Amino acid sequence: MTGGNFRLSAVLSGHVQDVKGVVAIDDERVASCSRDGTVRIWKKGYENLWQDNIAYQSDKFVNSLCYDVYSELLFCGGQDSLVNSISPSFDHLNTESTFVLVGHASNVCTLNSSQGYILSGSWDSTARVWFKGALKHTLKGHKASVWDVKMLPQVGTYLTASADGTIKLWNGEKVLKSFDNIHSDVVRHLDVNHSGDQFVSCSNDGTVKINDMDGRTLKTLVGHESFVYCVKYLANGDLVSCGEDRSVRIWNQDGSVKQVIRIPAVSVWDLDVLPNGDLIIGSSDTMVRIFTCDDSRLAPQNELDQFAKDIEETAISSQAMEFDESKLAPSDTLKKPGKEGQVVVVKSPSGVNEAHQFSQGKWTKVGDVVGSAGNDQKKEFEGKMYDYVFDVDVQEGAPPLKIPFNANGNPYQAADDFLARYELPASYREEVVRFLITNTGGVDLQQQSGPELPKSEQATSSMSVLPVKTYLEINSCNPDAIFSGIAKLNEIEKTFDDEDLAAIGAALHNLEDNSELLFAQASVMRSTWTNKTPAYDIMRLIVHYLPHADVMSDFIEEGLGSANPQLEMLTIRALANCFTNKIWGTELMSKIAVYESIFQTIDADRPQASTKTGNLAIAIATLTLNYSVMMLENQNVDILPSVADALNNKFGPSSMVQNSEEAAYRLLIAYGNLATVEPTLLQFAQSVSWIKSVKSSYGYLARFDQVLGDLKMN
Repeated sequence: MTGGNFRLSAVLSGHVQDVKGVVAIDDERVASCSRDGTVRIWKKGYENLWQDNIAYQSDKFVNSLCYDVYSELLFCGGQDSLVNSISPSFDHLNTESTFVLVGHASNVCTLNSSQGYILSGSWDSTARVWFKGALKHTLKGHKASVWDVKMLPQVGTYLTASADGTIKLWNGEKVLKSFDNIHSDVVRHLDVNHSGDQFVSCSNDGTVKINDMDGRTLKTLVGHESFVYCVKYLANGDLVSCGEDRSVRIWNQDGSVKQVIRIPAVSVWDLDVLPNGDLIIGSSDTMVRIFTCDDSRLAPQNELDQFAKDIEETAISSQAMEFDESKLAPSDTLKKPGKEGQVVVVKSPSGVNEAHQFSQGKWTKVGDVVGSAGNDQKKEFEGKMYDYVFDVDVQEGAPPLKIPFNANGNPYQAADDFLARYELPASYREEVVRFLITNTGGVDLQQQSGPELPKSEQATSSMSVLPVKTYLEINSCNPDAIFSGIAKLNEIEKTFDDEDLAAIGAALHNLEDNSELLFAQASVMRSTWTNKTPAYDIMRLIVHYLPHADVMSDFIEEGLGSANPQLEMLTIRALANCFTNKIWGTELMSKIAVYESIFQTIDADRPQASTKTGNLAIAIATLTLNYSVMMLENQNVDILPSVADALNNKFGPSSMVQNSEEAAYRLLIAYGNLATVEPTLLQFAQSVSWIKSVKSSYGYLARFDQVLGDLKMN
């Protein structure tokens, strides 16, 4: 059945956040997991209608999923660092696991099953192999998150893929080979062919590669326009992949593109293949979709038409496509044949830039190309003209709701207005904001017109405090106290002899000249000691002087995911101090993968319980402030949405940050810095709940009063 083209079979709607994992149980049942914390079982019924049931629910993101045919259990993993087993029941909600696999120290980002074994990979830089509920192997050797792990046909032989850019071949816990040059960026996913003599890999570098077991690349498959998240073999030897470019791609065995399926979502996170050859995919628009080559399983014509319409009406950021007006194709291009998967942009008679893709022998519209300046033609909504009026499906079977938005508007205010207009839950707010930021190309910090002053100069001309352009460091220390703590713990751990201790004590009094020695000893403490606090305290002090950023990865991965507030606090202090490393500081912290991971992981919206959480609040606020300073320093437009998102969603009125005067002040400065380059945030400040709470609690203090005055809140 895989010889023809895939077409839509079913759309499964139920999740309320990104679908991060999908798995085929059999031809009649599939499962999915989501950032909404649920695992859902979907069962096919009469006339291709699918019903769903929540089989597992957590208050944390669930990011990975697999099905073991031997035990007939599902396994899910996520933010809580656990691997939970679930009976794929369709009868009731089962929030209790059949059993739990405990061992990872951070987010479990991948799960696979093979020959009765469960394989897991984590942000803690390890992969683990489990058999009948017991840990069989721990694979240590990667320097960053393990994004995938697969077993070869020979039991005990594994392949792992990592964010460190390498692929490793293992026999048990021993690394047989490390392939360092297959990809030039993070390696996301692997699949092994039936005979076990080749494997396919995909990466953030946008490529899919077919390789032999010696690490030689046999074919490079080029076509994806962004990160490739998943790739798998089909039964006939063809390949299927998906990624950040809104597409699922089918590849012939010779490496040529066979079919490109566009999806009306930004991220296509995962896919699996049903026994009957159908494809199941999960994406960022909360949907699970099934595609088939069998006409008997096609969706009804009205659903096929709606799917095509959804794709046509997709708004595609010109920044994401790296498109400008010089790349417009002549309108008669659509009258000539193209290559499978080829995308061109033409201007429609109404003046809108439209993206068209050539697939299955014809050109099909796949969206409108939009940028920060909006389309050429304004759209009307309720008597007013807007750059964009988006259709959003909130409830199945109901007509889409409208979100009007202007290119220079505030996405948070627009989201609040949208939720109020249609009386929708506040929990939708973050998703609406992300949708607007993603589909309008974000905010353009450089936009100017004529001889007028730049926005930042206009906004700051009358301010008394803002903007603040100095990085804050958290580097106060008492070397003798740190040394005393190390010596006391060493009596238990028995790691260092007297000579080692003397060297550590002397080095603590001259951090810059002894940073390499201290890093080496801190690494020993982090990897072997039960109490790791001294290791993290040393790291936050020496991070200014370290010559390379990659040495920090183990500390950051473990520390950010730690349940110990002290380690989390010291890790965030170290990250805040990174900005002042003159060699690599701002380069590292400005990477999208770094700051998105940081702001996703840190959690400030919890009540203050102790001095430790107070220190954590100040650390989080300092890190956020330093990001706002870097945005000003580098004029980096990409950072603004993530920092603004954190400021508007991480710091509730009752959070620990609100109970710390210093943390509240630093966050207020961070918000003010953003407002100096995006003045619409000044208007929005009046309705931000945590800012109103800060004003109520600390507005009488002179330093707060000055900043609130700059924000027009006096």
